[in-house]
Amino acid sequence: MQRQMRVTAELEKWGARLTAQVNSVWHNSPAVSRPRWLLGQVGFLVARPGLDAAYQRQLVALTRARRAVAGVATSRKRLELQIGELERRAEKLGDPGSPVTGELGSPVTGATHVGGADQDCAARSVTEQLADLRRQYADMQAKEERMAAASRQLTAEINAFRTSQENTKAAYLAAEEAARAVDAEIASAPES
Repeated sequence: MQRQMRVTAELEKWGARLTAQVNSVWHNSPAVSRPRWLLGQVGFLVARPGLDAAYQRQLVALTRARRAVAGVATSRKRLELQIGELERRAEKLGDPGSPVTGELGSPVTGATHVGGADQDCAARSVTEQLADLRRQYADMQAKEERMAAASRQLTAEINAFRTSQENTKAAYLAAEEAARAVDAEIASAPES
């Protein structure tokens, strides 16, 4: 039992133009069937290895971004430790009962607090260093937040790409199954 369809002349002309365009794209190789043509178009767009390679490149970029965020966080923690150490030193310099210390932290013998010009200079130096470190810390914190936001955005883009990739693969498999079904139907149909 063979089915026949009636097609208007306008639709027939449109189909002929479309077929001519497809044949010119395929370098004058005739398309076997519409599902095969559709499969070829989807397969042309899919390029499965290219999608997988692009996904892997995106994952590598995400790993690098996360490592960069971790590096900035580590630098920020180091600044926190330096700030804490300078604050302790500033407290010692500000404490009038503390002894004046030398280079290695040992008390300097014979030093008194009477001539406190050196101590005032050291206190100013520590205060300036603290202010500089706090500025660096704020900059580092802002940089870490920007990098973390960029990493989150990259993660969202990768998830969207992966979803799109899975949808494309599913469409390709569906078109492939449809082409197999049509080929099987054509092969099993009696020739008239």
